[in-house]
Amino acid sequence: MPDARISELPLAATLGDTDIAPLVQTSGSTTETRRATLAQLRSAVLTDRGAHVRDYGAKGDGIADDGPAFQAAVDDLKTKGGGTLFLGPKVYRIASPVVVNGATIRLQGAGFTEGPGAGQGTWLRITTTGFTPFTFTGANSRGAGLCDIAVQQTHSASQVSGWAPTAYDYIFRVEDCFGGIDFDNVFLCNVNKGIYCRNSGRLDIRRLRGQILTTGLEIDECYDIPRIHSLHFWTFWTSNTHVLAWQQANADAMIFRRSDGVFIDQAFALGYRSMFRFGSSAAGVTTKFYIGQAYADFVKYGLWVEASQVDGQVGNFTSHNEIFNAAGAPLPGSAAIQVDGSNTRVQVGNLRIDAVEDSPIRVNGTGNRLDLFSLRCTRFNTRNNGAAAMQIADSGAATPNAVYLGSPPLLENGGTVVNSGTNAVLATGAPAGRAARPGLTLGSADTGLFLAGAGTLGAAAGGSEVLRASANGGITLGGAPGSHAVEVAAPVGTVNRLLLSGGAAGNPVSAQAQGADANIGLQLGGKGSGSVALRANGATAFEAGNAATPAVNWLRVDGGATGAPVTLSALGNDAAVGITLAPKGGALARATTPAGTDNSTAIATTAFVKAQNYLASGAVASVADGTAAAPGLGFAGNAATGLSRAASGAVSLSVNGLETVRVAPVASAVNRIGLYGSAAGIAAAMLAEGGDTNIGLVLGPKGSGAVCATVPDSTAAGGNARGVNAVDWQTVRGGAGNVASGSQSVLGGGISNTASATAATVAGGWSNTADGTQSWCPGGRNASARGTMGKGSWASGSFSVNGDAQAGESILRRQTTDAVATRLTADAAAASGTNTANLPTNGSYRVKLLVIARQVGGTAGTAGDTASWEVSLLIRRGATAAATVLVGGAALGSGPALTAVTAGTGLAPGIADAAASAWRLTLDADTTNGAIAVSGTGEANKTVNWVARLLSVETVG
Repeated sequence: MPDARISELPLAATLGDTDIAPLVQTSGSTTETRRATLAQLRSAVLTDRGAHVRDYGAKGDGIADDGPAFQAAVDDLKTKGGGTLFLGPKVYRIASPVVVNGATIRLQGAGFTEGPGAGQGTWLRITTTGFTPFTFTGANSRGAGLCDIAVQQTHSASQVSGWAPTAYDYIFRVEDCFGGIDFDNVFLCNVNKGIYCRNSGRLDIRRLRGQILTTGLEIDECYDIPRIHSLHFWTFWTSNTHVLAWQQANADAMIFRRSDGVFIDQAFALGYRSMFRFGSSAAGVTTKFYIGQAYADFVKYGLWVEASQVDGQVGNFTSHNEIFNAAGAPLPGSAAIQVDGSNTRVQVGNLRIDAVEDSPIRVNGTGNRLDLFSLRCTRFNTRNNGAAAMQIADSGAATPNAVYLGSPPLLENGGTVVNSGTNAVLATGAPAGRAARPGLTLGSADTGLFLAGAGTLGAAAGGSEVLRASANGGITLGGAPGSHAVEVAAPVGTVNRLLLSGGAAGNPVSAQAQGADANIGLQLGGKGSGSVALRANGATAFEAGNAATPAVNWLRVDGGATGAPVTLSALGNDAAVGITLAPKGGALARATTPAGTDNSTAIATTAFVKAQNYLASGAVASVADGTAAAPGLGFAGNAATGLSRAASGAVSLSVNGLETVRVAPVASAVNRIGLYGSAAGIAAAMLAEGGDTNIGLVLGPKGSGAVCATVPDSTAAGGNARGVNAVDWQTVRGGAGNVASGSQSVLGGGISNTASATAATVAGGWSNTADGTQSWCPGGRNASARGTMGKGSWASGSFSVNGDAQAGESILRRQTTDAVATRLTADAAAASGTNTANLPTNGSYRVKLLVIARQVGGTAGTAGDTASWEVSLLIRRGATAAATVLVGGAALGSGPALTAVTAGTGLAPGIADAAASAWRLTLDADTTNGAIAVSGTGEANKTVNWVARLLSVETVG
């Protein structure tokens, strides 16, 4: 080294990594000058400060493959615990894959110039296909990312009609990171496919710009809220009409498959088939997406929901659907919102739609719901084919589609709102509310409309109900039902009506019958025995009443033509109907004064009087009709006991003034009842007799009364009261409780049997008990249903208590729609202490179980596919339900071999269709209810009905 000042040394040329510089280091107690390369100095100075790709051989000339240098840098940083990999303001050609696997490494560029090609800043250039340039994977890559970097690809095809991009793979793949990878200020200039993310939650994309030709962003299996902010896809590379035609036919700005709770805001896309596309994968669909502000320009679909069960919310959205560079012509088949799935739920706050060929909103599928709070549509129905603003599909027998509007839509070309010929719902909804606080208010919080009940509209004023209208046409006015003043009924098929008209000064108001019929009557009717009164001059002038129940005869008054009298007539069902004039108190019934020679100016009725014609021969004597209290034909010893004519020819038998028997007339009767006493040792009889060869005999209780063979007297002789509509033919019992006491229960006979539950049946036998809802016993002795729903039981005796030596049978059922094990019960509800095959304390059952499962619906598989099982079991219970144990069992297959039953483990079908072979039957001990747990497991999207027949031999002790 020359002995000269530093200022005297010549200037250095461009520095290189192998250039040498002096370095003073300690050597023991002294110092020593040594040489070091610039690469060594850089490594020492920049320890723990990241790395630069040039240190690993990256040239950045846009020609050499810098992929190996990138990979070497990534691998080195991984050994150092991660860090930042710096990229200079160069063009780095990547022709081989770079994989960040299990390392938190961030690629930091130097920014970029927005434009159609590599300008200033950091650019990645891709010119070859068949590989993925950058992949992030592995759990330790969470927190990795890249920033301030631009990417370009080369597409050699001439930009003419039929142009298509070169089929490059995604630039960036994020897979199996299980956490967040960040993309910040990334420019994808003319890229075929941008970013693909799978099985990596919390993806964070900010300031993503570019012109992406096929797929900008695709996310799947993202279970933890990805975020996308400030996305801008525009014609940065080219505005060529043929390139944009490809994009509008094939490119999707963003595709979401299974993406939970994705947040999207400040998004813009120009020239795409769809801006937001919600599809599906084996992992599922997107739910709870949130779009803040978005603008789709020159797109076919702004929001495209392909998959079923998708749901989410959109704050503010504009969709412009023209063909690019086509003088404003809309894209064929375009729509701002296109729903092709079923059972989706999408809510939109503010929606503006411009330039759509037919309908701006199209909802296909079934069971979809779309809520639009503010809607503006311009330039739709451009073909003038009558397209409505909303094309909503008819769902047929499935759940209808529904669109709810928060305000009247602004349709600037005057088109209709919704298509005809659909069963869809289009409405502006309001909460049900109540009279005090109507759901739809007018002027004040206590005045407006509310839902008074299913299919019933109510109106309230000042917090009080004043009107109610029901789906059957009924209307009440003036108050809540029961407190209202006016009620209108419109029976099915009504063609006639009542017209109420006011009157001008000097004219009366009127009530008239109107309608389709030529002649229409007008009826006024009181309730029960209430009368109808006509008032004039402030007082009652006429009153019509009808105390008879039921009344079949009546009075009619007809006017007369000129010179003819008016007529007062008795009419009705009877062949002969009289007219009775009944003055009040001791007054008389009077007519106008007749001629002087006729003294019959009054009629006095102080006793029973009957006019009777007697013939010369065959005359018939008659007596007064009388009443139950005062029979027309009585007995000298007791005038209140005898016969009277009750009504329309009926004969009434009274005892001590009370009617006990009535014999009613039957038109053209040829049959009758014969009552016969008997001699000693022979039964008395009540027989059907008459002209017919075969005659039935009816014993009919009134209302909910029971039919029984003995009179209930709360003793062993007659027993306790029977249940509602019960039938009890048992005549011998050991106690008052041995009766059919359950509602609709039946005892066919026998001795000391009990049917105490609803619809329970004991056909006969001795000391049998049916105490479970719909339980039954065919006969025998000492059987018990143990309070179990639908259980059959029978025995020929017992050791000590009923049911400790018996046979039983139960039917269990359930419907499944998924692959989750579901318990079969007698009522297809959740298992309880009454609807399963429950064992008594210290009981053991030997069971034979026959199970069948059949597909009846669903979106997968084929209806009719069936599986079956035949299983033998042994189960026992100790002192508590928790001591219930499934001892063992064997299942019969399609051949002679048996399969051992393992508690809680699914059994494959013994015999089944191939498509049902995955269904499973699971048997276990229910230690909550002390029962046999029978569960069926079907398949997703298949509706399967399960039915099990359980035959048991039971002992207790």
